Amino acid sequence: MSPRQQAQLPQQSEERPIPEEVKVETERFSCELVDSEYTVMYHPQSQPGRSYAWATPTALGGGWTPERRCNEIARRLEFYRPDGLVELGTGIENEYDIICVTTQADASCRIVLTVPPGQDPQQTRDLVFQNIVTADSGQSTAPVSALTGNGEDLDLLEEVLGIDVSDIEVGTRNPSTGINLQPFLDAADGGTGEMLDEGISTSPNPKLNPENFR
Repeated sequence: MSPRQQAQLPQQSEERPIPEEVKVETERFSCELVDSEYTVMYHPQSQPGRSYAWATPTALGGGWTPERRCNEIARRLEFYRPDGLVELGTGIENEYDIICVTTQADASCRIVLTVPPGQDPQQTRDLVFQNIVTADSGQSTAPVSALTGNGEDLDLLEEVLGIDVSDIEVGTRNPSTGINLQPFLDAADGGTGEMLDEGISTSPNPKLNPENFR
C-alpha cells in the first residue's frame, strides 16, 4: 500500500514539532475566531490594534479540525517570519502535496500545511488564502472555506462569492508560481507594506481590500 493510500490524515509533515520559542508579545500571526470562523490573522507592528485576515482553513478536511489547522498555520508562519517571508506556493514533501513558503533566509519551500489526499494543492492554497490571492490579483475579497473542487463545492463557492468561480482564477495559476507575500507584510517583517494601506477599514477584522490598491 502506498503512503497516499495509508494516510487518512495529513500528518506526515504537519506533526513534526516546531520549537515553541516565540514570545507572545512579539507574535504577528495568530489564530482567532472571527465571525464564527477560525482565521489566521496578521498584526503589523506599525499598525497597533489592526489585523488582517490571511487564511480561513474551515472545512478543509483530512481529519484536522479548523481550529487545529488554523493554529498550526499561524504557528508555522510565525516561526518562519523572522527569516523574511517571500512567496506562498505549493510543493511536494514525502510524496505529499503541500502548501509552503519561501523565505529570504531559506530559498526552499517550507511547509505550511499538507494538502489532504484528493485535493488540488493550488486550488486549496488559493481558497485557504483567499484574501491574499484575490488582493494579489486585484479582485474583490471574501473569506472562503477550502473546498474539494467537485461540482457542488464550486456551486457553493460561487454562491458565497456572488461571482463566477472563473472570475477569481481559482486553480489557474502555474503551480510553480508563488504569490508574493512581501506587499502584505510590514517593513518590520521584511515586507513593503503596499497592501497594508491606511485607507483599509478600521473594523475589528479589516480584510485586505484590493480596491484600495488599484
